[in-house]
Amino acid sequence: MTARIALALSVVLSLAACGGEGPIYPVDKDLYEWVKAPTALDPRSDQPPRVADPVVHFRLAPGQRRSNLRTGEDWRIRQNRLFGFDVRLDPSTLGATPITLSRLVRVGAPDTEIATVQLDRTRGITIMGRSCVAPHDLINWHRVEMRIRLNDQGRGFLEAFCDRKPVWGRRNLRTTLPPDCQDNTGCGTPVTRHTQFEWTMGIMADHPVQRPITLQMRRIHQRILLYIPNRIAEK
Repeated sequence: MTARIALALSVVLSLAACGGEGPIYPVDKDLYEWVKAPTALDPRSDQPPRVADPVVHFRLAPGQRRSNLRTGEDWRIRQNRLFGFDVRLDPSTLGATPITLSRLVRVGAPDTEIATVQLDRTRGITIMGRSCVAPHDLINWHRVEMRIRLNDQGRGFLEAFCDRKPVWGRRNLRTTLPPDCQDNTGCGTPVTRHTQFEWTMGIMADHPVQRPITLQMRRIHQRILLYIPNRIAEK
C-alpha cells in the first residue's frame, strides 16, 4: 500500500512539473483498444468509420448524415473526465451543411446535449461557440479536448481546449445539463446518480450532406482524472 501511494505521488509530482496551460497528460500515438473495439462503432452510422491504426477515417456520401464512434458506458456522476482527439480534413470538401465533430450527452428519452464541437466552412472548428481552428488551417492536425466534472448539484465544471490552450470554461455547474440551462426554464429537476452518458465523435449532421466529406482523427482519448492541473478561469 505504501509503495502504491509513493508511486501515485511521484506521478502527480512529475506531471505538475510539466507546466503548461491545459491538460498535460500524454496521449498515445497508437489508437487505444476501446477505439478499435467493435463496440465503439455507432450502429446509427450511415457509413462506418474505417479504423486504420493510428488514424480513424470518417466519410459521408451525399444524402448521408452520420459516421462516428461512441463511448461512455462507464462514465458516472462524480467522475472527472478528460476526452478529445486530433483532427484534420481538406477544407475544400466542406459543403453548406454544418457538422458536429463531438457531442457529449446525458442518455435519456430524449438525450440531453451537454457539450459539442462544431465544424462549418465559414468558421472552421468551434468549441462551445468559441473559435478553435480557422477554415484555412483545417488541413493540419489540431487537438480538441474537454475536461469535465460530472456533477448534478452545481459543483461541476466544464472546460474546453484547442491545441491544449484554454478557449472556454465554466465552474459551479450542473454538468448533467447544458451550461446555459436555468432552473426557471425547466432545468431544476435532479437526475439519478446512475445516469448514463455518451460521447460520440466523427461526422454528425442534422441534415443530409450535399457533397462527399472525409475527415481523419487520431489520438482519440478519454480517461478518468485524479489530478486536475492548470484549472482555467471562466472564459
